[in-house]
Amino acid sequence: MNTSLKTLSLLPTLLTAAALLSACGGGSDSLDERAASLTVTNASVSGRDGSYGNGNINASEVTKIAATGTAPELCSFTFDGADRVGGDGTASGTVRYATNADSLYRLVLNVRGREFATASGDGDDTDVHHSRDYLEIVNKRLTATDGTGDTLRVTGLLTLRGNRPAGC
Repeated sequence: MNTSLKTLSLLPTLLTAAALLSACGGGSDSLDERAASLTVTNASVSGRDGSYGNGNINASEVTKIAATGTAPELCSFTFDGADRVGGDGTASGTVRYATNADSLYRLVLNVRGREFATASGDGDDTDVHHSRDYLEIVNKRLTATDGTGDTLRVTGLLTLRGNRPAGC
């Protein structure tokens, strides 16, 4: 019984220490606070606008693609499982960015069965945060790949896997 009383008397001290330690982790730069998701807006074709993903977007391993022609050496990964929040449909895609670069090279996005993409080398409105393992997309314009000229805009965060090749 004496041991139980000593343990109970230490409980407030242990809880205080645990609270202080948990306050030290995380912070606003923590990727854990950034759920992977995409928001599609201003789609020129109906049924595409909306939020896709709830933090459970599946990303493949990042691979390196050798430089060819005018394209630089690229890092590439695919993602899927971005279900539309509160509606039907899903989004998936392919992301490519140049090695040792902080901007997107090309984004191909399949939204509800229709493919949209950026022009190769159009890295405006995106940031690759290597040290914090995520890609940030801000109001990026994509055009349908079927030649119709339909467009949409994408904003969101995609998590990069930590085990990437050097330069990725």
